[in-house]
Amino acid sequence: MDRLFFGVTILAGVVATGFAWFDLPDRVPMHFGGSGAVDQWGSRTQAVVTMGCILAGLSLLFWLLAIWVPRAPETLLNIPARDKEWWLASPGRRQRLNTRIATDLYILGGTTILFFVVIELLMVRAAHESAPALGGWFWVVLAVYLVGVLGYSGYMITVRYRRPRDADDG
Repeated sequence: MDRLFFGVTILAGVVATGFAWFDLPDRVPMHFGGSGAVDQWGSRTQAVVTMGCILAGLSLLFWLLAIWVPRAPETLLNIPARDKEWWLASPGRRQRLNTRIATDLYILGGTTILFFVVIELLMVRAAHESAPALGGWFWVVLAVYLVGVLGYSGYMITVRYRRPRDADDG
């Protein structure tokens, strides 16, 4: 399910970038200041290439991290110290740990890609306004993204990587 979510968000990014190519005007807002007003302009090509590179870079980064986890040295696995020894005590546990970390990378990667897809769509909408600005929706989307990522991170730290209660000591 996690890989499916990751793949669907990448597909959504490709669709949004294709939509942007056909829908954006020649002159596009490329950056917005803290007030939400445009402070840098660019061409349609520049905007689409930039968003495409961000999408490709994020997709590649999270995918490579997820497939690299099984090869990662134990010292690089950043899980709560109170449970790390238990997870690394046998090959079966290490495999379960690897699967959990890869799943989390796909979920966090997909969520981050989805955030950038929404930002791209907000940029397209702003490009068609007489006074282009990101508006209040940017702050709503940013808040939802940050609360989601911080909440999931808290879950990972406090629950997900805790030694299972019914675990044997062997």
